[in-house]
Amino acid sequence: MDRRIIELYDEYAHAPLERRVFLDRLAALAGGTAAAALLLPLLEIGRAEAAVVSPDDPRIAAASVSYPGKSGAVQGYLAKPASGSGFGAVLVIHENRGLNAHIEDVARRLAVAGFVALAPDLLSVAGGTPADEDKARDMIQKLYRPTAVADAVAG
Repeated sequence: MDRRIIELYDEYAHAPLERRVFLDRLAALAGGTAAAALLLPLLEIGRAEAAVVSPDDPRIAAASVSYPGKSGAVQGYLAKPASGSGFGAVLVIHENRGLNAHIEDVARRLAVAGFVALAPDLLSVAGGTPADEDKARDMIQKLYRPTAVADAVAG
């Protein structure tokens, strides 16, 4: 695949680039709208389908949780080995798209590796991570950083 297309998708996925602008640029690079439509499934992998460790994996116990933070109740995702004790702990901090299926999978992978992993939803103060990644990116930019850090530390 043309490197310019990969770089364009990376800009769309990690920077505030509107979907319409992304699609217009992709069509220009691909040679038309039809070609861009054929490329989209290759670029936009489904994070839930790409999960490495299923939420139902018998090696782990995973669930949504809530804990008290500086901003109030912080929602999160907790994954730990299904049996045993004395585990190390890892705090999984999400990217600018919030607590999504990919971050939950990272927590499950850590549980399989023998850790207790907590992934707080730092957007809890704003109602939680929305399904729309563009909205999540906007919400992340509006967080008051010291409160978000305190919410994570409380985890």
